[in-house]
Amino acid sequence: MAQNHYAVLGLKPDASRAEIRSAYRRLVLKHHPDRSKDPRSPEIFLQVAAAYEVLNDAVAKQRYDDYIASMARMVQEEAKRKAEATRKEEEAVKQKEERKATHSGSTIREEVLRMQGLYGSGRHNEAERLAHEIIQIDPRQPVPYAVLADIARGRGQINEASKMYAFAVQMDPNNPVYQRRYEAVLYGSRVVTNKGNMRLEQQDKQVAAPLVGGIFVLVTAVYVAFSSEAAAFAKIPFVSSWSIGLLIGLFLCGVASGAALAVGNWLERFEYMTSSSSGKAGPTVILGMVAVVNFWISAILYVLIALGLRAFNFSTTRLMLIVSAVTIFLAVACIPSHVRPFQTLLWGGNFVYIGGLVGWMATDSLRP
Repeated sequence: MAQNHYAVLGLKPDASRAEIRSAYRRLVLKHHPDRSKDPRSPEIFLQVAAAYEVLNDAVAKQRYDDYIASMARMVQEEAKRKAEATRKEEEAVKQKEERKATHSGSTIREEVLRMQGLYGSGRHNEAERLAHEIIQIDPRQPVPYAVLADIARGRGQINEASKMYAFAVQMDPNNPVYQRRYEAVLYGSRVVTNKGNMRLEQQDKQVAAPLVGGIFVLVTAVYVAFSSEAAAFAKIPFVSSWSIGLLIGLFLCGVASGAALAVGNWLERFEYMTSSSSGKAGPTVILGMVAVVNFWISAILYVLIALGLRAFNFSTTRLMLIVSAVTIFLAVACIPSHVRPFQTLLWGGNFVYIGGLVGWMATDSLRP
């Protein structure tokens, strides 16, 4: 910013008009280029003339005084903001140090248990925030890294999951669960990087395996549509039109679908879905228990909880969608037969979902 006009004339802001004229005459005579040999005099002479031109005019001087006052206020406000920012930063550092000093080992353990409880109950966002807080306080804790890895893996964020599992292994190298999950993310999913994009190496399995499962479902649908098999559960109202073949077909379609998705790497390892790194039961098992009563109830519960907690899991979601599609397809296939489509639509998902879990689990048991 240019030098203050009052400072150029060597005056205070409350100087009178006479004082301004006197200072101007004195400085003009001193620094006139024809009288002074000082090399700075020409520049000073111009500054003095510019300052006098403003300060000698009452209107211009008032505007200039207002400008100076506003600039002074801005400087003061900026200084206050910087001081407040510094104070908050120092306070944050102090609070962090206090947390480190006051959080004993037992308190950290309590927070870790609370984090595991949040994750086990499906409150993944809260568990994620708490995990980061625990890591800030004690970065040597392995469990928060494992929970963050489980959350990232469930969201399909393979790179983030492998990084968090690696941290968990570093903090607890003797834990076989962390080691297995780290290796499974790296090698089991066969994920590689190609120009910054994620792709699966065995893309043929991704297509071929679900195609085989779909053919099995299609064959079953044809059998259901044209079978003349008699009803075997006439005394049970909600499945009174079902035959033994339909019941077996529903279950085997689920087995074929679950196995096909697992072979095609569309589903994670079954053991990783049934429990977390901390051993808590996963949502897939709980939903399976509800699906024994009614699949659609479990599906609705899953959607509502996942929407509320923003905790959708890719593998569980895929299985739910496939089971829904297979159930609806077989219900439509029942239209030409004596089987009531509504009964298949309402209760068929129970057996398809359980079969899907069995097929998924059986395929995983054969994986290397």
